[in-house]
Amino acid sequence: MPKMKFDKRSIDKLPLTDKGQVDYFDTETPGLCLRVGMTAKTFFAKTDIRDAKKKTGYRTAKKTLGRYGDITLEEAKRMMEGRTEMKDGQKVFVPGARMEMKSGPITDNGATVTLDDMLDFYFTEKKRKKDGLPHKAATVKGYTRIIQRHFETWLPLTLPEVVKLTPEMVIERHKQIAGEHGAYGARNAFVMLTAIINYAIIRHPGVITTNPLNVLRLGSHMKKIEARKDKLEGNDFKAFYDGIQKFNEITRDAYLVCLYQGLRSEEAAGLKWEYVENGKRLGGIDLEKKEMIIPDTKNRQPLCAPLCLQSLTILKRRQEQNPEGTQFVFPSLLRPQCLNKTGHVRLMAAELKAKTGLQITVHGLRRTFITTARRLKIFEDAERLTNHVDSTVTGKHYDGTNVDDLRKPLQIIANEIERLMVEGVGAKVIQLTAAQGE
Repeated sequence: MPKMKFDKRSIDKLPLTDKGQVDYFDTETPGLCLRVGMTAKTFFAKTDIRDAKKKTGYRTAKKTLGRYGDITLEEAKRMMEGRTEMKDGQKVFVPGARMEMKSGPITDNGATVTLDDMLDFYFTEKKRKKDGLPHKAATVKGYTRIIQRHFETWLPLTLPEVVKLTPEMVIERHKQIAGEHGAYGARNAFVMLTAIINYAIIRHPGVITTNPLNVLRLGSHMKKIEARKDKLEGNDFKAFYDGIQKFNEITRDAYLVCLYQGLRSEEAAGLKWEYVENGKRLGGIDLEKKEMIIPDTKNRQPLCAPLCLQSLTILKRRQEQNPEGTQFVFPSLLRPQCLNKTGHVRLMAAELKAKTGLQITVHGLRRTFITTARRLKIFEDAERLTNHVDSTVTGKHYDGTNVDDLRKPLQIIANEIERLMVEGVGAKVIQLTAAQGE
């Protein structure tokens, strides 16, 4: 089967056949194929699944996705990937075509189930412990990519073969990953794989009862992950402000809004003018009301927060200067063929450190916001502004405060952050230009 990177131009150039069919395999999306025939080009999914009845132990499964023209390449890729949909008022995870085929019935009480199969089962069957909801599509994609990169040769192993992994083999693989990707990278990879094997123990207790990766934990081989404490302190504020001027205007503004509002990296970078699902507006930026709503955050709780005057100034500038029709507040303006898959800017810790000269991560800006608030003796309101869930009885059942109640404390925090960036430590508290207004 010929391999090629699927894009619209390349697919359009493929000629229809005079007779028979030719199948092409996408090098970017695993399992996505294109069949070119005499009259049409058709997308289909292809993967090998376990089948104890076959001599090789595998059989090839295929599933038609749709004709090219009736569906676009982007739609075909979305059909291959897992996604989140609304069902009965709740978000549920819908597996992609390849994952769905691999999740077919398994025989032999799990004796033929592979680690690759368990990777799929873990995310299609297991719910998040803290809220009982399916894992987010981005989480599934990220974890799957890490597992596939670090354990490519282990994924074809059946569960009985996994049990036979010796302590020496496990420790050696850990050392290898740590040498290439660092101690924290190795720890993260093995923690993820440990969770998958633990689920296999529950799902198929007849063939696997112990986790061979426990040798790393019991033997103290894995480096303990310590909480990060990076944040802007003292003259760091001015260095940060000077450093981000080296970014293009859109990326610079994204970093500033991230800091002024205490947002997570993906929340700030992915801000939209409107969040629409099934034709219904779920949130977005409302410049008239001076507020924003992000419907789906890390903790699954929507973030409804006011906009400080500094952020309003930035957002109005973006509305005036951004290309017409863009859905993102901070769109990526690279050439179309170079755009990242999200379509918005990416806030990267490595770039931020390089341009500012500070050991600061993007999440460190959120930590800076919270620390600044606490130094101003603003506690509970800072928690609400950063969407931290108040699990106390008062917070869950008696708190009736709303967005308007958070405007004053947010503005005080933003004014202090701007003062430190512009005037520096020790300067008098002044009324800054961006802070003036209603």
